[in-house]
Amino acid sequence: MTSELLTVSEAARWAKVSESFLNKARLTGDGPRYVRLGRAIRYRQEDLEGWAQQSAAASPAEYKPAPRFPDEAVRSAVLAARNAGFAVSYLDPAAWDGATRTITPLTDCARRKLGEFDLRAVFADLSVTLSDQLAGGQ
Repeated sequence: MTSELLTVSEAARWAKVSESFLNKARLTGDGPRYVRLGRAIRYRQEDLEGWAQQSAAASPAEYKPAPRFPDEAVRSAVLAARNAGFAVSYLDPAAWDGATRTITPLTDCARRKLGEFDLRAVFADLSVTLSDQLAGGQ
């Protein structure tokens, strides 16, 4: 069964969310499945429907808040260097090994963003290492 591919704008309108929300959800791995055609991102309606169904919570007790980076000193330093949106998008979903003080990003995009020049200095001051690997062995 084939379905029409929707643009990010059309998918956001279908889901009644902003394009920014949908883009961030895609980057953090919290969004619906998508299709990449060259540089274009497209969504199938059945994937949007599945994502909406999976995201549905019957009660507030079922709501699972977004992950928060466990080391508050590192998170505070990143917040001081950047902003909360950056921390939520790139730092919070990352894996943290407190024993080795290593951050393992979730995506290639997060690895690039967390590896930018000014943050390398922040991490060095805190004796934190940024892993070359991705969380989950991707």
